[in-house]
Amino acid sequence: MSINVSAPRDAELAERAYASVRAVPTVEPNDRNRLGYHVWLYLRGELTTLEEAVEVARARFSPKTLPLSDVVAHITEQLHHLEHGGITIDTSGKLA
Repeated sequence: MSINVSAPRDAELAERAYASVRAVPTVEPNDRNRLGYHVWLYLRGELTTLEEAVEVARARFSPKTLPLSDVVAHITEQLHHLEHGGITIDTSGKLA
């Protein structure tokens, strides 16, 4: 599937992706935005694994020594909570 073609549920997937990375400590907001974008690509099926999405995003984390595996585990947990109702997103896109 091409990212240039809208897919069903794109907006919902984007909300989930960006919400799942909201608490990831990055050097600057653009690192988090890039990470969210790549998680969205993963949710759309453009990237095969979440690990690949985190690596390809090349986000800078704070502290610099934060292992990618910890970031992947955090995002996985957040996605799980979003999927199963542990966390909800209100109409303004904020976590509720």
